[in-house]
Amino acid sequence: MKRSFQGFVLVTTLLTFAPQALPQDYDGTPLRIRVRVHNYAQVASEILVPAEAQAAEILGKAGIEITWSNCDPAKASLADAAECNQLMRPTELGVRVLPYFGVGAGITKKTMGLAVGNLASISVRRVKEEATEFGVQPCEVLGPAIAHEIGHLLLQQGHSPTGIMRAHWRREDYERAPRGAFTFTSEQGEQMQAEVSKRVQAQGAAEVATATVTK
Repeated sequence: MKRSFQGFVLVTTLLTFAPQALPQDYDGTPLRIRVRVHNYAQVASEILVPAEAQAAEILGKAGIEITWSNCDPAKASLADAAECNQLMRPTELGVRVLPYFGVGAGITKKTMGLAVGNLASISVRRVKEEATEFGVQPCEVLGPAIAHEIGHLLLQQGHSPTGIMRAHWRREDYERAPRGAFTFTSEQGEQMQAEVSKRVQAQGAAEVATATVTK
């Protein structure tokens, strides 16, 4: 199943998950997930670092704590490359920062992001175009874009009429950003928390199984 939008594209498999209730013993502590950022576009740290900080803040307000692993194909050491190329565990997601997207089925020159499975992709060309159009810094577009795509990966849903998961953003959204224009709804936050909790449990079970086999 493939959904196309001018701003973002969500690609999902036919297997989707219904929102699950949080564990009864959930105490409100942010649930943690690791995000590997593959910086194929060679975005400068002056842009990428504040963008990651903004994305982490947006997701943190929704109860999801992000740990970043930055994978720079041009600069990574052999050890870093090995870590970045490992199969992702249940509590890991990937974000590719690409120079641009080619035009194809459901993808136009205005497509900023794609999400499929556990991997999201973002077009830096489109990020810079929107930053220029609305008179903001690229990091102010890239941060919400990363949070938006991570939202797709965790929610496995399309867009919403309000908040950060809308398909299109406007100038006033960036003007209101410090006051919370780019936020997840409380329902979306609960759904993402349930999804991450499920992933944490799956990873724990996998680690127990691996430890049992290697004994």
